[in-house]
Amino acid sequence: MAPNHLVAGDALPPLKPGVLRLYSMKFCPFAERARLVLAAKEIEHEVININLANKPSWFADKNPLQQVPVLEQDEKIVCESLIVASYLDALFPDKNPLTPTDPYLKARDDMFIDFWGSKVIPAFFGAANGTNKEKVDALKAVLDKVEAELQQRGTNFFYGPQPGFVDYVIWPIFERVRAFGPFGPGESIPSSFTALTAWIERMLKDKAVLSTLHPDAVIVEFQANYRKDPTVFDRLDTPN
Repeated sequence: MAPNHLVAGDALPPLKPGVLRLYSMKFCPFAERARLVLAAKEIEHEVININLANKPSWFADKNPLQQVPVLEQDEKIVCESLIVASYLDALFPDKNPLTPTDPYLKARDDMFIDFWGSKVIPAFFGAANGTNKEKVDALKAVLDKVEAELQQRGTNFFYGPQPGFVDYVIWPIFERVRAFGPFGPGESIPSSFTALTAWIERMLKDKAVLSTLHPDAVIVEFQANYRKDPTVFDRLDTPN
């Protein structure tokens, strides 16, 4: 069970020497990137959840943008989801490496992740409720390119025979497709995306993914209420 989210007025928990701490929010897709990497690499750490609708004042000292995830260990602080995830992979290179050692393959992954962030994520949130056909079509168009990328790689996962950095940093959006409903309430991506559909089925069997997964109904309720009801961060029943 994830720890409750700290709110304004809560004290900063003391940081133990040498302990890796993740400031997170259990429903945040960007913080989930860090949680997935930590789980995939089996890195020992502690989690401090932050109520992003009612943040403790001291959280601004950890990240002036007051966003999660934030990683802290001793005097070192690392912010921003992709930077945190990459830092974790580099910090523990012998624990299930998630990025290619070949410079070109690493650059290929970086270019794809840049496309994901600049094109796919905005298209997903733009088409979230599925009511605007033009925006849904725009989402399908960028997913066509993601489908083509996976087909071109010719592997079960974007990284290769098992999930890697690319798979984990794009997964949180796919996890939310049914809950956000761009293709209809409770619907996943269209079956015409055959490679991505098979990839989703494989990802749903991954140990790290299962450790961060939330039921669709919980995500729906959180999205509907978090701006107006700060208690929703902790009252929803979820194993992760």
